[in-house]
Amino acid sequence: MPSGWFLLLRFWLRVDGVLMRLRDTRMHCAFGDNVNPIILRESCWREARFQALAAKGYPSDAAAYNDPSIISQRLPVVMNKTHKLKVSSNM
Repeated sequence: MPSGWFLLLRFWLRVDGVLMRLRDTRMHCAFGDNVNPIILRESCWREARFQALAAKGYPSDAAAYNDPSIISQRLPVVMNKTHKLKVSSNM
């Protein structure tokens, strides 16, 4: 993209019958004339044990959890951080 870039990194761990863990990191940088670029990074950690999901009424069978995009809505947020990096052009 001529105006910037976007990056999505996803790590998904499923230990059948034990727990599921999802780590998402999104990075975005916008470019502009006469503006120093700013890089934004958002990290979101989600995690739950199969027992906790079953207690909420979700399936306890591991076969029901094949798509991390759908599962992410069911997993509670453990940590959410946003960082901002200002890049100076003093060269």
